[in-house]
Amino acid sequence: MPKGKPQKGGPSTMLTFTQAAERLVVDEVVRSMGPEGLRKLARTDPEWPFAAEDYQQVAGARLLPYERLVEYFETRSKRKGRGPSRALRAEKGPATEPPSA
Repeated sequence: MPKGKPQKGGPSTMLTFTQAAERLVVDEVVRSMGPEGLRKLARTDPEWPFAAEDYQQVAGARLLPYERLVEYFETRSKRKGRGPSRALRAEKGPATEPPSA
């Protein structure tokens, strides 16, 4: 998988959903992302920037241009999610003291 930030104006780097998800994390575009999460965004997000004709088909795998994907994540409006990680809440300590035995 190619390393480094995407360059504008050059040829597109075409990656599978699995490769793109891994590279988004490595390039620190997103904190965490798996191929299924990326596929879910493709199915459900109305702002998803790719139409069916934007993908290339190679050996049964869909490839998408990585540079456009990065632009999508940099400008994407985030929808309401599950909230902050429970690990962050645990670091702050319990809200109330547990009863002593």
